[in-house]
Amino acid sequence: MNRKLHISLLLILGLTLSACSNKEVVVADTTDTATDNAYGTGLSEAELRALGINGNPIDYKTVYFEYNSSGMDRRSEVIVDAHGRYLSSNSAEVSLAGHADERGSRDYNLALGERRSNTVSDRMSASGANSGDLSTISYGEERPVDSSHSEAAWQKNRRVEISY
Repeated sequence: MNRKLHISLLLILGLTLSACSNKEVVVADTTDTATDNAYGTGLSEAELRALGINGNPIDYKTVYFEYNSSGMDRRSEVIVDAHGRYLSSNSAEVSLAGHADERGSRDYNLALGERRSNTVSDRMSASGANSGDLSTISYGEERPVDSSHSEAAWQKNRRVEISY
């Protein structure tokens, strides 16, 4: 009986001392970062698909804009950043052609297309592209992809085309 009591007391003492220890326990992060960095974007493939990007963003050569805006949405930022990262290690001459839909005056649409192409150029440069390799041009409303007179057509025409 004394032996069982002695073992029980030792066990209780051992547990008490280990519970009072202030040693910090570090748990290793086992998250697979490769799945959260598809194509070097910092996003998973599921997140890319949610943005409407299927596969490598570098395969997309057109980014689209909202009406009367030169600001990019998240999808366009991911695409432009991918091109910028690619260009940081691969020198190439790149043309950024800004376009607008048919609404607005000719001069206004030329200026809007220029702002759009400059926005893309600035973002690519910030992502690593050599700004000397980037050229911008605006076609305004002069080169529509879709010449229909509808919102769907106008959405297609508000764009910057990336050409290597």
